Amino acid sequence: MEYLVRGQFVLTMQQHLGADGIIRDGAVYVSGKNIIEVGPYKDLKAAYPTAAVIGSPRFWVMPGFVNAHQHGKGLTNFQLGGLDDCFEISRFSPEPLASIDPYIDTLYGCMRMIESGVTTCIHYNSSRGPSSYETDVRDRMRAYRDSGMRVSFGLDIRNRNHLVYGDEQFIKTLPSRLKETVVEKYSRSRTLAPDDYFSLVKKLSNDVRENGQERLKLFLTPAGPQWCTEDLLRAIRRASDERDLGLQMHVLETKYQRSYFSSVYGKTAIEWLNDLDFLTPRLTLAHGVWLNRNDIQLVANKGSALVHNPSSNLRLRSGMAPLPLFYKAGMTLAVGLDSSPLNDDSDMLQEARLSANLQRVPGAGSGLVPLKEIFRMATINGMKVLGWAEIAGALEPGKQADLILLDSRRLSAPYLAPHQNPIDALIYRGKADDVDTVMIGGELLYQGKKHIRLDRKSIHKKLKESIGPPSPRKSEGPEADLLPHLHRFFASWDQDPAVPFYKFNSVE
Repeated sequence: MEYLVRGQFVLTMQQHLGADGIIRDGAVYVSGKNIIEVGPYKDLKAAYPTAAVIGSPRFWVMPGFVNAHQHGKGLTNFQLGGLDDCFEISRFSPEPLASIDPYIDTLYGCMRMIESGVTTCIHYNSSRGPSSYETDVRDRMRAYRDSGMRVSFGLDIRNRNHLVYGDEQFIKTLPSRLKETVVEKYSRSRTLAPDDYFSLVKKLSNDVRENGQERLKLFLTPAGPQWCTEDLLRAIRRASDERDLGLQMHVLETKYQRSYFSSVYGKTAIEWLNDLDFLTPRLTLAHGVWLNRNDIQLVANKGSALVHNPSSNLRLRSGMAPLPLFYKAGMTLAVGLDSSPLNDDSDMLQEARLSANLQRVPGAGSGLVPLKEIFRMATINGMKVLGWAEIAGALEPGKQADLILLDSRRLSAPYLAPHQNPIDALIYRGKADDVDTVMIGGELLYQGKKHIRLDRKSIHKKLKESIGPPSPRKSEGPEADLLPHLHRFFASWDQDPAVPFYKFNSVE
């Protein structure tokens, strides 16, 4: 199929194709999977008169958004019955969470992302338990395949600190009546044992290669340095190198994770990872809220990337990552919704806007990440960190056609000064609701705000039918009794001195 995708602006992300990579009254000529030519609409229309025209001067054409860190949940924890709290406390909430079928949950999540203009994402798997791990993974992979999305699918693993950071020390503080119950419930990992994990990695990587799943890559996603032993991370690094698999992991999301490494190892988590030779260009860090200046420069020097997750960091009381310092150090930066977006939606433009505005500290002297870089974080940088940049991303000849059309009517109404840069306008005013059309690999998946592959009503119906009753109230288990002990345990770590990067006000 041949398409001429037309717009008032074509945001190519390629400087040599126009100022800021923007072509006015432009078009993208797509044949089969690939972009063949990009340029002025009148020139391409004359060159390819038989191509079907999609779009018009009321649309803006741009690369698809990339959700570079998320866990594949269609329904958020709040929708399933949970409440936001400090990250370390929230998983022990006494409120019950409804159960849900992994296939339909992930398919629903894909549908919402497509409607929001997301063409590529990572799936950072969160296991329900070792017995169902492979089945869940294959069901979720099938959901991505059925949706048509491009995905880097991450296999999670952890083998220590299943309760807090330093389980043995914490358990010693518990009354005897709680110890046995807590140890029984939380001392075992929800992920596979290492031998089983690497066996599955081998099996799935062979399956992906032999079955030609061209929109799926396999990633290794260890949960985080505080949850993985040195031996496990060394084995993951070897598997990554041997099988050419990308890496992503949570790093220094919270201040308690920072305190754990300083108290146990006398160094930062980044220094610890560097000692293991784990900081490589294959690695992407998620969050990084509590990196210090030396950590930031070390990550940048090693060529590792970082995914910024501002909504999740706010909802889980993790803090605000020092984005301008990351940018100044030369890190490759991307954006992810972390399955905890601010409005329980999948709006990458809102996440980009939040990224831009949270860095606006008081005063005129602080440096900011330019809006065009924020836009790159939400688009082509995400393709780079997820391993797809050679295949798709920027709108340029030779790349596969992953692109979206935004209807500019609401964005420009009732007036938008003509000199305003469209990238700035998108960050300031754009919404997921403006997305009209989504194309991945030259295939139209969403057009005129209607799905082509997916049936929205059917997915909603199946989703509701698949939701099982909540597990028995956790208040009947150890969680309610455990919470005060957790608060006391982590409160003792709150004395760790901190010098903030951001200063928003003063008490004096």
